[in-house]
This record gives sequence, structure tokens and C-alpha cells, in this order.
Amino acid sequence: MRMTVRRYRRRRKGSDALGFSLSHSSPPFFDRLVSLSQSINQTRKTDTPFLILVTRDNFLHTGLQHGPSPLSHCCGFDALEPAFHALKNWPTARLVVDVDGRSSPLLELLDALRRLILYPPFIPISLLVRADDYDTRLFCKTTGPFEVLERQVSAPDLHQALVATNPLTTNRNHWFSREEWTILQFLSQGLSLRNIALLRQRPYSRIVYRLGRILDKLGLNHRQELLHLLHRLSDPHL
Repeated sequence: MRMTVRRYRRRRKGSDALGFSLSHSSPPFFDRLVSLSQSINQTRKTDTPFLILVTRDNFLHTGLQHGPSPLSHCCGFDALEPAFHALKNWPTARLVVDVDGRSSPLLELLDALRRLILYPPFIPISLLVRADDYDTRLFCKTTGPFEVLERQVSAPDLHQALVATNPLTTNRNHWFSREEWTILQFLSQGLSLRNIALLRQRPYSRIVYRLGRILDKLGLNHRQELLHLLHRLSDPHL
């Protein structure tokens, strides 16, 4: 009789059936769910950075590293080439370039970034520009689909802007075309419009028309204003 009762109790608990034994080592489902949620929302640093920062401003880099997560998951470089190499290792990281902390002329910097954002692999890029530098902000926005952010933006606003999924405008008429960008580069080197027409093997009137398009996109009225702007942007110390 006692043997029958014991077997009945074991059957009710499922201890006699293979696959139904209760393991004391495995936590209940709810505990595993809480543990998973905590690992997702963890604030400790991971091996993969949230953003790759290109700047020579050590104060900016240090401020982000000591800021809130995930901005603190920041890997900094003082030039583009090592940052591009790091981006290949961490393709999910966001590339952020500090325009004021650059080590090369702005036109040279934007030329390298245009190849990343306008052509495959179409890497999204954010640029940090001073709020009071209107000409540089407009020029960066017209160069390509960059996300231009104020350099003095607060950490929460910067985080919200970097994780935003809203796509930038896809109207390529707002950006410099390949031919317009080439003309800008030649003008920054001191070439005249006639020399550019000879080098590009284009009619002079075509170069003049493209120059007018460039002035309209930048909101300028005269060629001299454009030349003055290009001179300022070509100087690595400005």
C-alpha cells in the first residue's frame, strides 16, 4: 500500500516520466526573462563602440567618454584613415566627424566623406559644426546627405539625433552634383573658368551655367563671394 502511494505521488510530480523532471539548476522562465532584459538595457561598456569620433579635440572626446550611455561607448581618432579602418571592424557604429577639430582642409575632408555617403556602401555620417558658423553649416549640407549637428548640442539631444531613424532628404538637387563638385575643387586651386572648361573638355557656357547652380545652392550672389568662401574652407587652420 505504501509503495502504491509513493508511485502515485511520483507520477503526479512527473518525476517518473522522462523529460518532466524538475531541474534545480535552471531558473524559472520569469527570472530568465528579467535577466535578458537587464542584459539588453545594460549601461556597461561593450566591445563594439556606439560611435566612432574623428576629432583632435581631446576635451570633446573625453566629455563623450564620461557622458551617459551609449555615448560613452565612443572610440576616437584624430584622422579619417584609422577611423575608416575601425568602421570596417565595427560596421554598426555611427561615424561622427568634428569639423572644427579636423586635421585637414574642409574641402579635402568633405571630398573623402562624399565617397562614403553618396556611393556604396552609403555609410551614414554626422558632422559636428559650430552653430554660429552658418556658411560652413550650409556648405556641409549642400555637399551631401550629411546629418549636420550643432557642436554645442547637449548629450541627450546628440543621442536622440544619432539614433533617429528619420531618413534625410533624398532630393539630389539639394546637393552638389559630381560636375559641380569638380568645379569647386578646381576653383579652390585658383583655376579660372576657361581653364576649367579646357580641362573638363566642356563648353565655357556649360561651366558658367554650373557655376550659377552652385551660387544658387549656397545662396550667394557673386563669384567673388564663392571664391572667398572656398579660400576660407581650404585653409586647415580656419
